[in-house]
Parts: sequence; structure tokens; C-alpha cells
Amino acid sequence: MRILITGVPGTGKTCISKKVAETLNLAYLNIGEFARDNFDFPIEENEIIIDEEAVENKLVGIDNLVIDSHIPFKADIAIVLRCNPKILLERLKLRGYSKEKINDNLLSEILDYEIYATKELFDDKDIFEVISEDVNETIQQVLKIISGQGISLHKGNHYNFLTDDNILLIENL
Repeated sequence: MRILITGVPGTGKTCISKKVAETLNLAYLNIGEFARDNFDFPIEENEIIIDEEAVENKLVGIDNLVIDSHIPFKADIAIVLRCNPKILLERLKLRGYSKEKINDNLLSEILDYEIYATKELFDDKDIFEVISEDVNETIQQVLKIISGQGISLHKGNHYNFLTDDNILLIENL
């Protein structure tokens, strides 16, 4: 089984992915680290520019894996971690992100960027959204989804952060 855990920066991908992998006795793979260790991709503005096809080709045949990435990669299911933009703003500030990077990530969350990117590789029945504001609750929700108890996008589970309050949050950065 391959499980993709994705979301914008600050939604808890790494923490949740590691805990889920440990709990289920699966391998953990951070795509950014994997790309740095296995390829000589260019770096622009302190971020690695990943050739998704090259990484995907290197992952062929590797299973029993939890993939931690903000870029969707092929898996059996995709879990998109979502976070209230007000909470996400505080997390990104704590990371010391620039105003521009915070703005970009908040907009991505509000406009469902990760959902649309994930839909390019996955059917709605294989995409699940989880609010990631409390680590333990998030892990429990992810484990329920993996055990077959989750509600996919296909069944109508979707969080909408496109509100006037969240647009004002960005405008007031």
C-alpha cells in the first residue's frame, strides 16, 4: 500500500506522515529529502525544483510507504491535510516565512490548490480531506481513512476556506 499525505506547507504533513508510518509499520518517504539525496535538481530561491516524472520513475515498485509531499505522487489513496487559514498563518509565521511566502501558502489553502493538484492524479473516491489542527485527532482521522472508514471527496467531504474573513486575513498581512 502507498499512502500520500499532502497539503500546503504548515498543515502538518511531516509530523502526521511520520506518526502514521510508525503506527502502521510502513516506510516513511519525504519527497524533498528523497529528491535531494537521489538527484541533482536545481535550487531556486532556497527551494528544490523537483522533476516529478524523474522522481516518480525512481519510486516505481516501492510499496508499503507513506509519502510526505506537497506535490502529489501516485499512491493508493491521497490524504490532503487542511488547516484553518488563521491557524496556518500563525504556523507559517513561527517558521519565519517571508510575507510573500505566507501569502502564497494562505492563498493556496483558501483556493484549494492541493485539492486541484491531487485531482490530476487521483479519482475523487481516493481523495480524503482532514482538518489538521490537533496532531492526535488528525492521526486518528488518517488511520480511520486508511482502514476504510473515511469519507472521500466523491462522497461529499470538502472543506471550504474561501470566505470573506479569510480573504481579509490575506489583505491585512
